[in-house]
Amino acid sequence: MIGISFRILWRILILLLGVALAFGVIDTAYPFLHQYLPIWIVFLILYIGLAYIGIPALIRLWRMVIKPNHLPVYATTRDGWASDPVNIAVVCKSESHLVRSMEKAGWTLYDEYNFFNFIKTGFALLLKRPYTKATMSRLYLFNRYQDLSFQLQDGNSPSPHSRHHVRFWRLKTTDSEHEHHDFWHNLLRLFKRQRSEIWIGAATHDISIFSLRRDFQITHNMDADTNKERDFLIKTLDDSNKIKEEPEFVDTGHVLEFKGQQFGINIIVDGRLKVIRLKK
Repeated sequence: MIGISFRILWRILILLLGVALAFGVIDTAYPFLHQYLPIWIVFLILYIGLAYIGIPALIRLWRMVIKPNHLPVYATTRDGWASDPVNIAVVCKSESHLVRSMEKAGWTLYDEYNFFNFIKTGFALLLKRPYTKATMSRLYLFNRYQDLSFQLQDGNSPSPHSRHHVRFWRLKTTDSEHEHHDFWHNLLRLFKRQRSEIWIGAATHDISIFSLRRDFQITHNMDADTNKERDFLIKTLDDSNKIKEEPEFVDTGHVLEFKGQQFGINIIVDGRLKVIRLKK
């Protein structure tokens, strides 16, 4: 009873903080900035402050008590929103083995996610210019962001504006304390071998930019059919003769259509994980 009451009070507190934030922007920040700056600059400053500082801060306060209760079959944003579904698993010898195979199939590793590369990627997106190693945002599985990310840019003039991409997490025994550890290890136990590793991935296709996330940050607009993107990734590896045998299917038990981190997109998931083994 105490726990329920505390959660209700916490919701009310976050609501009041949200109202106070909105009031401060409308009643104080906007009039003050409008005295000195053109209105479009004022709106830009207020948007960046709300979408990238104010709203994320409120969400993280919310998550301190109201923990997300996600299915273990998709990665989440840092704030706990459901994002890309996990739809592929790769059995390989090592990280370098996976990297070599993906690069042979035409995929490139991304540049490290930092402020400089974020700005560089932003310009490449807006101007539709090539940047084959454009950085990618961090998504979380087992409470850690991806170990590896690859992309394959498409279109008449390849750029990060439209790209295939996949994030990989190595399945580690050190994740045993996480609630989803047993799910993944039990699901893939038949594929465990000595001197081999299992990497689980979330493959999606970015088709344009200027889609809004739930925190109102700008992001890519993605193709909702993630099953098609999973099959595209496998085809590129197969075409480069890197797959050892026919992919195997593992039923995750979760056939679903869910709303991801973006407004207006219902992500389609067939509930099957395709498992591939890479050639040496």
